[in-house]
Amino acid sequence: MSPRALALTLVAALSLAACSGSTAPSHAAPVAPGPVGAAGPLAALAAQPDTLLLDVRRPEEFAAGHVEGAVNVPLGETVQMAAVIGRKDRAVILHCRSGNRSGKAMAELQSAGFTALHNAGGYEATAQATGRRVVR
Repeated sequence: MSPRALALTLVAALSLAACSGSTAPSHAAPVAPGPVGAAGPLAALAAQPDTLLLDVRRPEEFAAGHVEGAVNVPLGETVQMAAVIGRKDRAVILHCRSGNRSGKAMAELQSAGFTALHNAGGYEATAQATGRRVVR
């Protein structure tokens, strides 16, 4: 199967899985947000060198303000998200504006076999919980 056909098949499968109405169980331990400057669990996870902060908002939203060090891949670009993440066991902190889109992205990625995913909710709460600033 060609790489393009494989990518299209993956996107189609993930789209169908996302529309099923069910959510995949999280294989990652839940991480509670912590206050700014504290050694909370989300801050500790974000401080790990291999952890990825993934903002799933639209590019114009990201440009208007984002968590320092976050990478932007909009919801619906699951193949690109998978490529950016790489290893299926890589720790990823997902966020968006409110937590809704990051929850959907998390379900799509879980369906694709990614295991160390954490939905941190909105980007401002993520910045606060990880001790990072919002870049505007």
